[in-house]
Amino acid sequence: MANPPRFALRFFRSFCHPKLRDSIEGDLMELYEERKAKNKKWKADLKFIVDVLLLFRPSIIRPMEGYQNLNNYGMIKSYFKIGWRNLVKNKSYSLINIGGLAIGMACFLLIVHYVRFEHSYEDFHKNADNIVRVTLDLYKGSEYVTTDCETHAPFGPLAKSKFPEVIDYVRIMARDDKKVKIGTKKFFDEVNYFADPSVFSVFTYKVLHGTFKNALNEPYQMVVTASAAKKYFGRTDAVGEVVEIGLKPCKVTAVMEDVPINTHLKFDFLLSHATIPKFWKGYSDESWDTGNNEFTYLLIEPNTDLVTFNSKLEKLSLTVNNKSAERYKAEYIRDIHLYSNKTFEPEVNGNAKTIFFLLIVAIFIMVLAWVNYVNLSTAKAMERAREVGIRKVMGSLRSQLVFQFFSEATIINMLAVLVALVFAKVGLPFFRDLTGQPLPYTIFQDKNFWFLLLALTSIGIVSSGLYPAIVLSSFEPVRVLKGKFQSSGHGQWLRKGLVVFQFASTSVLMVCLVTVYLQIRHLRNQDLGINIAQTLVLETSDINVPDSIYISNYHSLKTELLRDKAIEMVARSSAVPGLDVGNLSTTNGVFRFGQDRKEGSYNYYHHAIDADYVLTLNMKIVAGRNFKPDEKNLGEVIINEEAVRTLGFASAEAAIGEKISYKTTKESDYTMVIGVIKNFSQRSPKEKNIPMIFRYDEFANFFTIRLKTDHLQETMQLIRTNWDTIFPSAGFNYFFLDEKYDQQYKADQQFGHVIGTFSILAILIACLGLFGLSSFTILQRTKEIGIRKVLGGSVSEIVKLLSQDFIKLVLIGGMVAMPFAYYAMQEWLANYAVRISMNAWVFLLPLAIILLISLLTVSYQTFKAVMVNPVNSLRSE
Repeated sequence: MANPPRFALRFFRSFCHPKLRDSIEGDLMELYEERKAKNKKWKADLKFIVDVLLLFRPSIIRPMEGYQNLNNYGMIKSYFKIGWRNLVKNKSYSLINIGGLAIGMACFLLIVHYVRFEHSYEDFHKNADNIVRVTLDLYKGSEYVTTDCETHAPFGPLAKSKFPEVIDYVRIMARDDKKVKIGTKKFFDEVNYFADPSVFSVFTYKVLHGTFKNALNEPYQMVVTASAAKKYFGRTDAVGEVVEIGLKPCKVTAVMEDVPINTHLKFDFLLSHATIPKFWKGYSDESWDTGNNEFTYLLIEPNTDLVTFNSKLEKLSLTVNNKSAERYKAEYIRDIHLYSNKTFEPEVNGNAKTIFFLLIVAIFIMVLAWVNYVNLSTAKAMERAREVGIRKVMGSLRSQLVFQFFSEATIINMLAVLVALVFAKVGLPFFRDLTGQPLPYTIFQDKNFWFLLLALTSIGIVSSGLYPAIVLSSFEPVRVLKGKFQSSGHGQWLRKGLVVFQFASTSVLMVCLVTVYLQIRHLRNQDLGINIAQTLVLETSDINVPDSIYISNYHSLKTELLRDKAIEMVARSSAVPGLDVGNLSTTNGVFRFGQDRKEGSYNYYHHAIDADYVLTLNMKIVAGRNFKPDEKNLGEVIINEEAVRTLGFASAEAAIGEKISYKTTKESDYTMVIGVIKNFSQRSPKEKNIPMIFRYDEFANFFTIRLKTDHLQETMQLIRTNWDTIFPSAGFNYFFLDEKYDQQYKADQQFGHVIGTFSILAILIACLGLFGLSSFTILQRTKEIGIRKVLGGSVSEIVKLLSQDFIKLVLIGGMVAMPFAYYAMQEWLANYAVRISMNAWVFLLPLAIILLISLLTVSYQTFKAVMVNPVNSLRSE
């Protein structure tokens, strides 16, 4: 017995003319039986669905004898002509629909463009699916401490020799000195790395001049990008040129294309890995004792199971370097940008949760636009009821009516697409600034963009046109022409449900906006534990002079600067707060004297300071003392409160005078704690406190200068003049510490700006729909308004009566949104060590704002209708 898909059969019976239904259905069922006997059921079902669809597709089926020809060109042309006339006749209705759809499409396309860009990282590498980065999980006993994305130099060769699935490896080490010199010209902020020659076989880069073969085999060889070559030499063909790096001449052996922006490993040039020992005395790529300072990438065989491979790495970890507290683990390079947030990352990575949240926002906004169309179309059904009734009486089939209303949906969606493209084109530069991401301008040259637009348009036509078409074509002509349909509640529950959905979505976005704003403000108002106001930092990493001359010059600079009353303090250090932790050194071999080392160590961050550093930054010493000025302070260290906790001291006072296994001299394996500093935010309050150790050293990479606010420009000129006089070979590069801290909130601020912008657009779309819906509702109640005014009803009473139904829906939408908003923001706040609590007013404030906007939208329409002379509205009666 035939049993075709029920939904296809229902569709056929709904739209086929009753006089033709039985004969056509009999033919279809016979054909289905034949196909079912020869094919599997799913194939027969699929072909049945196609048969039904083709039957109602005008451009395919040939008119059969006895059938009314619904598919001729003239009829189709008339559908679109009538649809166009209806749009022109109802200009406000059309503008609301087209405007809402266009805004929704443009927002959706821009956000998806951003999401696709974030997910495109490393796509340009031919072997991207088979390249992994090895990271290092650090443990203290069974307690997980942190994950470092740098590993030991010998690990790459060892992995290749141990595992047959490893085809090749490449080691890349960041070089902290970002300054280069060509002749007398100096360039700052140049991002550069040391790399193995295999970097060009593992990764996919394009050579412009020279060749990658043997380009990084020897010491002092370098490969530069095209932009760097043009900046250094004024041209890209720079093979054979010499660049001075750290007072060492390095030869350009090849010029490559600029590194694509969608990669986590960006650089201006690469130095050969063989150059490292020339800059770092005592370095050996065969020694496990030189620390874990190198990114290690492995090219593995296709289809290698990463879980199995990581289990092998964990076993290997227990056999190398005699450190059971270190575990190697591999991650795909495609996952680094969005899913990796480890210490010493090459750059600040993205956040997969944020990207997913923005994608949800895009879908919400697009659905809001479609909901507007459905809402307004069904509300406008009252005006189209008589038209539909007359058409049915005159013999129109339901399929004809459906096609007519679909043609109107097609016209509106196509016009919306054209407007959306204009919005997207104009809005892309602003969207780039809003997100802070270098999104490519080639959005319209991307074929995937046009496929997405086509899919979006098709879905929009079907989803926004299907329900109105079915509702409008289902009117019973007898009821309509008797006037009974006007008083029916047809579609009211759907419209109310859609309004609730709209304002629930906008409420979620508004709660997110308020939460992000409050969280950023909360972070900014946190006590950092140091004073960063009016603090200037000079970078000195390219000063290469003997220590004795450097110390003499430093004291000369300090003496000259302190002569100016606008300068309060001058200090030096090898790192400063506000910079990435990559500027700090780390060690996980620190223990209390006599402690059992089998348990492993926490990861300690350490750097050198002088005796003025603590005073210059107004750090608070909670126990012990500071370093003594003009003394060597050998064998002494200062730690912070977090280090007191991780080392297991009962209190800060208990740590004073105790020894820890941290070397500052060759003569001793231990140092003594002489002071404890109150915890301060080395990076920002959004991150947890890290255990820190400070040693004394005369030589450092940064000068920290405490300034007064008066005459800042003159003070800066004085500092530069003294700098150029005392350190003529060193470039003058500086930043203000408070500005450096502000950069850490940049991603959060940009996220807030994005959410804020799209929240406003979502509210605009929702209010457009509410505006149109209230207009039609008030239009239907025009005579009621007139009667109420004649009977003595006041303007305020009538406005309240007509507005309260919409306000109730907005309130219900807001209440529905609260649980979803709470969950979403709790997930987002979980990324912060210091965060706000979700108080009730965080939800009430956005709801009040949306309620006020909605009230103004509805009240405007209502007030305008109420002010009309009742004689005009009742004249037809």
